[in-house]
Amino acid sequence: MEVVRRFKNHYFLYCYLLFLCIIGSCNLKNSHQDPEEREGVEDIDEDFDDNAGEISADSDDSEAEQAENDAAADTGFEEKNDTNGDFSDFDTEISDDDAMIDESYPDMTGTWANLTIFKGKAKVPILNTLPAWAIMVSKVDIYSQDESVLNAHTEMCRLKTGVGTQAISAVVPDSFAESLGNVDKTFYLSYGENGEIKFHQDKLWEVRSCTLDDPENEDLPAEIDDPRVFDADGTGINGLKIMTKGIVEGEAEILQKVSTILNGELDENGEVHGIVTWFEAQSVMWYSNVALQNGAPTSPAGVDPNESVFIFKRIDPSWDCTAVKENSAALFPEQAAIYPNEFK
Repeated sequence: MEVVRRFKNHYFLYCYLLFLCIIGSCNLKNSHQDPEEREGVEDIDEDFDDNAGEISADSDDSEAEQAENDAAADTGFEEKNDTNGDFSDFDTEISDDDAMIDESYPDMTGTWANLTIFKGKAKVPILNTLPAWAIMVSKVDIYSQDESVLNAHTEMCRLKTGVGTQAISAVVPDSFAESLGNVDKTFYLSYGENGEIKFHQDKLWEVRSCTLDDPENEDLPAEIDDPRVFDADGTGINGLKIMTKGIVEGEAEILQKVSTILNGELDENGEVHGIVTWFEAQSVMWYSNVALQNGAPTSPAGVDPNESVFIFKRIDPSWDCTAVKENSAALFPEQAAIYPNEFK
């Protein structure tokens, strides 16, 4: 009633009550708004306060929005990577990548038979230069492996030579191979561009029946009484005995130095096949026939280098060199068919 007395004019009273109703409805509407919509309205209201208030509001809003985005990103990352301790998917991805660069190598330790074929040309006594070859079968014990590095002892079990004529033959007695003994060698494994496992031996010099400090650059002795020369095969004469039969009969005692480089691959059967790059030099210490005074050194010059090959095959660890020699034709039947006399 106090209000009625204060507003004597009913028209003004009506307007006042209408104003109160409008204000009340606006507040009621805002109270039911979504919090984000209300926040937007409040931000708009704050924008009109003053310049300082505008900067403060924008800054707070940016920080709030950045925090909200960061929280959403963190939540997405956690959901994506939430494995509850199970990292199998993550490990699989790493394993796939690692498989492309994995450089682990198969275990190559054990006992092997090694066939090496030198193919070249030789100046045969009395005759012209003819195709010539040497067939060597060794027992190889790879006794240790440090990832890609293989350490081995090798023992020559069979060494025979041949020439491309029936008129003369070169005979290498068993005492020649037996005198050579063990040679320590180091082989290396690596991966090729297509994932193949490559096998390599750096240039290795073997000097036979004499000693040289620098085989690469030092010539073989030319005199039988040179202090570096010795009787390796026990024939009573310094040097290694070789013989010829056919149109030239005789014996000679020789020295040799031989270098080899091996480059091959490990195949699906676990065998190693490759090409041997080689060099041989001879020096004749003594001869029974003057036709043999210059020997018959073989050179790879003028011959397809792909014809000089080597093979490694695993064998029974109980085999000694005699067993390797006796089974060499069975171990390498394809090569035995090509060089039957040298595998007898």
